[in-house]
Amino acid sequence: MEYIMGKKLLDMPVNMKIVKMISTINECKGKQIIYKKQPKKTLEKLTEKSTLDFTLDSCENTVDGKEHAKDIFFNVTKPKTREEVSIVEFRDILKTVNNAYEDMKISSQTILELHGYLHRFSLVRGGKYRTEDNNFLQTDFFREETFNDHGVLIKKNFEERLDKYIADLCKNYNKLIIEDEIDNLVIIASFILDFILISPFPENNIKMAKLLTLLLLNKNGYEVGRYMNLGKIYDERSQVYFKGLFTRKNDTEKFYYGVNKWLEYFMKFVLEAYITLGEELNLKETKKETKTKRIEKIINSTLGYFTKEDIRELCPDIPEPTINRVFNNLRKDGKIEVVARGRSAKWKRV
Repeated sequence: MEYIMGKKLLDMPVNMKIVKMISTINECKGKQIIYKKQPKKTLEKLTEKSTLDFTLDSCENTVDGKEHAKDIFFNVTKPKTREEVSIVEFRDILKTVNNAYEDMKISSQTILELHGYLHRFSLVRGGKYRTEDNNFLQTDFFREETFNDHGVLIKKNFEERLDKYIADLCKNYNKLIIEDEIDNLVIIASFILDFILISPFPENNIKMAKLLTLLLLNKNGYEVGRYMNLGKIYDERSQVYFKGLFTRKNDTEKFYYGVNKWLEYFMKFVLEAYITLGEELNLKETKKETKTKRIEKIINSTLGYFTKEDIRELCPDIPEPTINRVFNNLRKDGKIEVVARGRSAKWKRV
């Protein structure tokens, strides 16, 4: 099987609109330190709302009424049906991905475990790839034959083939991340597209695609999903549409068109999440502000101690003398004071 995330990706022509979105997203990523310096209660509130909305959007139509779903989410009401239990399962795994992503390897085993958690309280066992073709995507993905070293045909069952495909997909992803020749956002989006095209599980492939998107974004430093809801990024209709773009084999032009369509869809969603996050935190564009105002705003939004190095990292265009001048003026005005002297002096607001 040849994945989207293969040699074609490195040489693929990409629409300039997509390039611009990727550049803007990476700029937003660079500003995340500002987000993290917001009041703790503000970030906790955003995280809770994001987790709630992500869960409800991913488990839509499973229960009657949004308020009832909220009661289940917050453990006000005990779930009684399989559909209601799915809210608790998704909520818990979502929190796990946000809190433990650094320790989660991108592998077939991890993907199986995540799917298993989605069926933690279900009579139907999760964590197993499907055992037969779903006849949804008519391609040659699962039709190649496997031969051993002696040229003898090995007839593997469908589940074994899927395990190999997902393992290879993860191996390819890890290799591309290490090689660092393609922007990480493109690699992430391509991995998710391959996963959707394969749809390795009997059910909950869209839920898994959402969770894997959050996991890969977090692991690569794009933490917008911790504070903004990514639950609307895929649905059954988008799955049908994008699978339909890749049903024709050996059509290079059609292939490039399909991948660009997908990348535009993916990047637009991530970018809008970052823009919304900025609006939620009332972060305004700083380009028109004076350097002094920019430094003061960062200091005023910082909890606890801060250093001049923090300012240099956030505002690399501001020269050292200007930073020193602003600090000296704020100290003279009694607005900040030094608490630890030396090369890495620590300061705090008064």
